[in-house]
Amino acid sequence: MSEIDETVSFREGQPCPLPIAGHGGGLSFSPSGEMLLLASVAHPSEAQIKAFDGKWRAKLVAESEFPSIPIFAIGSEDWLLETPCNPAQQEKEAPGFIEALYAKEEYNMVAILVDSETSIIKKITCVPLEEMFIERLAMSWNPYKTAGDEYTKTFTEKNFTEKVNEIFKMKSSQELWRTSW
Repeated sequence: MSEIDETVSFREGQPCPLPIAGHGGGLSFSPSGEMLLLASVAHPSEAQIKAFDGKWRAKLVAESEFPSIPIFAIGSEDWLLETPCNPAQQEKEAPGFIEALYAKEEYNMVAILVDSETSIIKKITCVPLEEMFIERLAMSWNPYKTAGDEYTKTFTEKNFTEKVNEIFKMKSSQELWRTSW
């Protein structure tokens, strides 16, 4: 039996080695607490590619009894990227990720901009995140770590997606950004 090389590398100008469903932003975490954001945008403009390397700000969209949704302003508040992520699913895929993330000395996220039409990586950047954002993310997501009971509620992929769709039907990205913390 041969060993399978499970390393994945990302290079600008090369095809993205991971499949990306749909468009927008997707967050994932390693068991060691590393954060990866894949942004899938159809034909990103030169301005978007340049903004991707610029200043990022992060907030959390909070809904009661639901995991907070990270939202990022890229370059300015003209480009907002929501990244709904089901912590219960993440915990299955990368156990202990939130504790590992919270325990880090510095909080950085690797962000990769992919043209959704061609799957070509347009930009890779490292985004420093504020400690307060990570602290709030960890506090918000911690109850969704384990199987639900009357005190904590976890979400299946289906009901998570339904709830996210409901949230985004009620408010625009701009409204969500303005009302988030």
